[in-house]
Formats: sequence, C-alpha cells, structure tokens
Amino acid sequence: MRRVAIAAVMILLLHESAFAQSKSGPATVRSDAERKQDAEIDKAYQEAVKRSNLGVHPAKADPWQTVRPADGDNAKH
Repeated sequence: MRRVAIAAVMILLLHESAFAQSKSGPATVRSDAERKQDAEIDKAYQEAVKRSNLGVHPAKADPWQTVRPADGDNAKH
C-alpha cells in the first residue's frame, strides 16, 4: 500500500511540474508608442553594429612565431 501511495504522489508531482511549464504568464500589451520606441532602439543598435568592426576578423596572430625555427630549417634534431 505504501508503494502505491508513493507512486501516486510521484505521478501527481510529475503532472504538476509539466502543467506549470505549460502555463504562460500574463500577456504583455504594448502600445504603439512603445513598439515605435523599440523599433527605433533596434534600428540604432543595428546601425552601431554596422559601424563597428565586429564583422571583420583581424589577422590571426602566431604566438609561437619566435619559438619555431625558420621555414628553411627543416633538419631533424
């Protein structure tokens, strides 16, 4: 009897957690002015990204440049 009660409680708890995940919070209603302001902010952000150098990758640096032998020195040591 004890096992049945524990199993029933576990099943109910699983059901409740799944139900809690499916609940959606209160819908946010935004006014036209707020949507327009959001669009202006997004546009300003996109312009700032275009002006920055985020899309340009710098040349790769070689930190071992001074440690490696020259290209012509392929002799095995």
